[in-house]
Amino acid sequence: ATGLAQDHYNSGAAEFIVPADGIVFVHCWLHPADMPEAIMIQFHTDGWKHRAVWGDEAKIPFGQANSPEKVLMGDLPVSGQWVRLSIDAAKMGLAAGNKVRGYAFTQFGGTVTWDHLGIQSSSDRANDPAWSWQVWKSSNGGKLVERLPESLRSLVQQKKADEWSDEDAKRLFDFWVRNEYAGGVELVAELKAKKVEIQAKRAELENQVPITFVMADLPKPRESFVMLRGAYDKPGEQVTRAVPAFLPKLPIKESEALVNRLDFANWLVSGDHPLTARVTVNRFWQQLFGTGIVRTSADFGSQGDPPSHPELLDWLAVEFVDSDWDVRQLLKLMLTSHAYRQSSVVTPEALQIDPENRLLARAPRLRLDAEVLRDQALFMSGLLVPTVGGPAVKPYQPPNIWEPVAFGGSNTKTYVQEKGDALYRRSLYTFLKRTAPPPFMSTFDAPNRELSCSRRERSNTPMQALQLLNDVQYLEAAREFASRILCDGGEDVESRIRWAWLVATGRVPTASEMTVVVDVLGKHQQRYQDDVDAATRLVGYGESVANQSLDVSELAAYTLVANLILNLDETVTKN
Repeated sequence: ATGLAQDHYNSGAAEFIVPADGIVFVHCWLHPADMPEAIMIQFHTDGWKHRAVWGDEAKIPFGQANSPEKVLMGDLPVSGQWVRLSIDAAKMGLAAGNKVRGYAFTQFGGTVTWDHLGIQSSSDRANDPAWSWQVWKSSNGGKLVERLPESLRSLVQQKKADEWSDEDAKRLFDFWVRNEYAGGVELVAELKAKKVEIQAKRAELENQVPITFVMADLPKPRESFVMLRGAYDKPGEQVTRAVPAFLPKLPIKESEALVNRLDFANWLVSGDHPLTARVTVNRFWQQLFGTGIVRTSADFGSQGDPPSHPELLDWLAVEFVDSDWDVRQLLKLMLTSHAYRQSSVVTPEALQIDPENRLLARAPRLRLDAEVLRDQALFMSGLLVPTVGGPAVKPYQPPNIWEPVAFGGSNTKTYVQEKGDALYRRSLYTFLKRTAPPPFMSTFDAPNRELSCSRRERSNTPMQALQLLNDVQYLEAAREFASRILCDGGEDVESRIRWAWLVATGRVPTASEMTVVVDVLGKHQQRYQDDVDAATRLVGYGESVANQSLDVSELAAYTLVANLILNLDETVTKN
């Protein structure tokens, strides 16, 4: 069209009643090489009084602008594709119940193709893709069969809907959405928008995940040389990845000229050589006996100590490999051995000949590790929470330990002690800040984990004794241990002391030991009977609540006795 053109239907046109909340829609296609300047749709009830116009509204002079007679809808729709135009019927003066007797399509210039005019209510399901598809599918395409391409038309004509394969149904559905479904354009646009939204959320989530660098082999390994006298600019003999010649060779795969780190890892635990088994066995021996068969457990090389019992080390290594690396069986073998089960009593002669027990003439005797000391006290008191797994916890710690060494924006700038069960979890779960490790652990020689540590040293300092006697965790544990003594140990003093001693050391006290403890208990009882306030303060240490059914003075006296027993050399030492 070069000017104003119109197709109108008011004779024989399909009449319809405007529903409540009616939405008028129509599909149109504007030719990109021959665009109109304006397009309009019109409806006839008792006259042509209901219009909507897109583009330059002045080009189509019908009706009064900015009124139901001529609702201005803005710019022309995009060209070169089918577009679904929608407008609220009420805006054009089409009230619910009005009968529409005619409609017209108007344009000024250009080429326009119109299709599928209709009206729907907000409650109408005609624009629901799932419902519309089922209606179309149930009739095998109905009157739309002739609009299908030949390949799809023959499918619909030859098979019923319930006989379509998944692939057939998908092909038909894709065609129907793009060509027949009234909301197809909007549906595709909505799905694209959702896809963009999901991709944005995914990108945001991925940005929140910390990135870790992972080592990988270069496609072509660098050449490596032995540097003459260690000078970086004087390469000597070229070398490749390999192990010492006296050991089994690394496996070389036909498809690769060189082995990689995975191949080396598999070689380490293959059992075809003694290195891994010997080192591992030595570590477990060190854990039980205090010193490994090779004293320098981190150095099995020429500069380390030779094994004290080389045949024993070799035999244990072979046993470990033959048992399919069964750690439980290895430890059982060591623990049930004569070397471990013998007495730890040492004579002056043996001490002079073998002060470090390298000849294994007696059982090992050494102070427990830091974590074991704390867990032992919690276990005997009944406070230990044995729950397995979960995040790290922050138990008791003196104030102002983290603050001096923390960075300004650090999330560990301030130490916030936890409450409840978190205070009594196993020491394995204690949160460790490497620049300020837990003081209790450091006092008892636990490493700060800034460097790997294959062997802990064991010191003996006054600070250790002060901590075991006065640390809030130990005082609280002693109070709860005292509650157990009073409730479970019996009715008389000696029975209670005997019970507590057996729990802590695995034996009953001697007559002289019993006399000392009974005397100490009597003095504490007298003291706290005379000073109930002091007794109340003593049993009030810690976050847990003392047993309210027990006499405060009696509980305080037994608390100090329990503290004494927890500090016995036999209690803190593996004998």
